[in-house]
Amino acid sequence: MTDEEIEALDAPTTWSEVFDASVQAALRLTDAMCGESHALDEDLVVELRGHYDEIELAELILVAGQANLNNRAGNAAKHLLARDVERRDP
Repeated sequence: MTDEEIEALDAPTTWSEVFDASVQAALRLTDAMCGESHALDEDLVVELRGHYDEIELAELILVAGQANLNNRAGNAAKHLLARDVERRDP
């Protein structure tokens, strides 16, 4: 990835200036999978199916899901296992 692409990841409003339509769709999928809702917008599903075959979609789902799991587990570990947090005996 270029520096411009890395910087653009933080600002979805600039994705169209930096990424092609297929990458934008993949990024929207990743955002949707990280949100509170487990449902995907039907328009996004149609768009993704237009850009990727079933194997590619499975790979996108697995990579985005693993990254999401790592982030959530890391956040929980940081809060629960941090040495500077006061510990209470049960």
